[in-house]
Amino acid sequence: MLKERIQYLCDKKQVTRKELTDGLVTQAHFSNILAGRYALPDDLAEEMAQRLGVETDYIAQTDNTDASTLQEAERIFEILTAQASAIPEQQVNDLPDRHPALTVELTTALMKATYYQQLNDPDAYQYVHQSYLNFYLEHFGRPDQIQLPVPLLKALLFYKIQRFRSLGQYYDVLYQLELWLPLLDQGNEIWLTAQQISMEAYVHTRQFEQAKTAFTKMTAHIYEQRMFHRLSGLYVLYSGYCFSMEWTQEALTALAMAEAHLVHTQHQSDTLSAIMNNRIIMLTRSGEMEQAEQELTRFQAILQMQSEEAQKGWEPIVLVYRCEIALTRKDWGTLVSLLDRLRNCTLATDQQMALCFYESQLSLSSGQHESFVERALQCLPYFEGIRQQDRLSVLYEGLATVAEEQRRYKDAALYYRKLVYVLRHA
Repeated sequence: MLKERIQYLCDKKQVTRKELTDGLVTQAHFSNILAGRYALPDDLAEEMAQRLGVETDYIAQTDNTDASTLQEAERIFEILTAQASAIPEQQVNDLPDRHPALTVELTTALMKATYYQQLNDPDAYQYVHQSYLNFYLEHFGRPDQIQLPVPLLKALLFYKIQRFRSLGQYYDVLYQLELWLPLLDQGNEIWLTAQQISMEAYVHTRQFEQAKTAFTKMTAHIYEQRMFHRLSGLYVLYSGYCFSMEWTQEALTALAMAEAHLVHTQHQSDTLSAIMNNRIIMLTRSGEMEQAEQELTRFQAILQMQSEEAQKGWEPIVLVYRCEIALTRKDWGTLVSLLDRLRNCTLATDQQMALCFYESQLSLSSGQHESFVERALQCLPYFEGIRQQDRLSVLYEGLATVAEEQRRYKDAALYYRKLVYVLRHA
């Protein structure tokens, strides 16, 4: 790990390795030190630290993996594996970005990045990557091919799992989970988090038997260990499983169970938001528009009791719900008004793509085919990437129809083939 830190610092200082060691040690001997064949002499560490503008320990202690170092890395991993909203942002920001041991420093950076991603803070997320993480991910990004201290490996795998979740790449999530789960203590809170992510991934990859097995396993463990604070989140997951199986009524019942168990939950507002989010989506997709609107009105009433900042954060999500209802009803006038408001919000990627999708459908409804195709092709790669079948079927059908009307029969045939594939695998 010393080799990577030296290279990182050289890149930052814009000095070559030869310039760093000039007059101190031969290149051949230095290469052997970086490869771990020889120990790093204290005087060499001191001289290099001066040339790189860092403390001596920052060079000399890079490879330190003693018990206290591993405990510190494990502590940071465990703290930041919790639900992002449960961790005060100031506590995360106060974690030092630098540490003599690279194991602790890199664990901290990975967990901070994961925290900012969960918090939907793209600026902080990008800053961590551009200023630090991108370099180390290039060297340590394949945890299946390298040996790392266990706390750091846990952090790296969790980072990758959360990143793939955010992209909707659930087969990759399952692969990373296979590497992550054996490192966790069975039955603890982090292990349960891993099991919940597994169930989520199984549902998204339509591996329903495995999803049911994971649910049964978690339910038994939660009741045996009396970890009742986990029940609401588990029933939210189960509702998604039921809805994927087209058991709509059972899915809604599971959400009712989740809401009933909120009394045991530590962070009730977050779980309640997830419950209402699922219920609104399920009712909308089931065509129960009046009930969906009632639930959305109830949701907005709850939001009114939160801080102004929280309300602002939820505004685009609520608008997307409203757009979905308007689109389902083909209420184009309302949709136009909602889209105007949505454009003025700060949007996450999924919300930007939702906006683009609604704009495409609005254009198609008014016969503006060029605008429809432009918008459809803009958001299509995103929905293909996350395999959102309901969006894909609408887009493929629209693109095929427009291509056929414009006598672009080759394009029309392509989109019809894609539509058939989506319908067959629905």
